[in-house]
Amino acid sequence: MRIIAAIVVLCASGATASACSAGKARFALGKPYSDELAERARIAAGAVTARRMMRGRAYTLEFRGDRLNLHTDKGRVLRVSCG
Repeated sequence: MRIIAAIVVLCASGATASACSAGKARFALGKPYSDELAERARIAAGAVTARRMMRGRAYTLEFRGDRLNLHTDKGRVLRVSCG
């Protein structure tokens, strides 16, 4: 019973759902966005997919722990996050 409770806590916290580590893609900060940079950042972060998020545009709020988000403005990467 304790094992089941521990699994439920881990799943609820999202610990098992996230395969992305945005900190490993911090090298992209301040650099001009390109598809090649996005792919290098995706691989470094261990993410399955990557998407560019441009300031002022609308995006889905669907959380995906295996996705790397590259937040850009004026063509430069301002922030990296997972979700």
